Amino acid sequence: MLELLDGLLIAPFRLPGSAAAGFYLGTLCLAVGSLLLGRLTYDAVWLFNRGHYAREEKEMARMHNLSVAAIEAGDKTAYKAANKEANEAFGKSFFAGAALFSVSVWPVPFALAWLSGRFEGVDVPFLPGHPLRYNAVFLGLYILVRLAMWPLWQKLPLFGRVEKARRESAGRRAKLRSWTDLARPRD
Repeated sequence: MLELLDGLLIAPFRLPGSAAAGFYLGTLCLAVGSLLLGRLTYDAVWLFNRGHYAREEKEMARMHNLSVAAIEAGDKTAYKAANKEANEAFGKSFFAGAALFSVSVWPVPFALAWLSGRFEGVDVPFLPGHPLRYNAVFLGLYILVRLAMWPLWQKLPLFGRVEKARRESAGRRAKLRSWTDLARPRD
């Protein structure tokens, strides 16, 4: 199985006649593959857990809005209690989001490990007199591809449906009251 995977991964590296061009093409294909696999996993995890994420965000917004309302009413004790709960809810929501992001990048260390086994110690020509190593090339291409794909996910058939559902879910979130609302005169 590993030999089959290795043969599949190395194939784009062998397409061009030039070793440097082959390395860049192969690394680009590996970066794109890592990005797609990560995004598929991200979407699957989000779909499976979207109710949980929505509840976490709803609780965070509710407690934040309660703390703003308590300050508005001049109730310091209620503010402290609501703000403590709001901070806890924010932490839960933040770390749930961080975990979800982590799901999207899980293929990267595996791609780097495979590249290490194949290209450890190899200098890759970049600028005259400034070679790079495999990891710098891979990470640079991965980041560029990730940035380039950001506006395109919603236009791709499978990813677009999940992205639309994610945006609709975000649109249904309770709105956070701004602290600057307290400075505005009431009607």
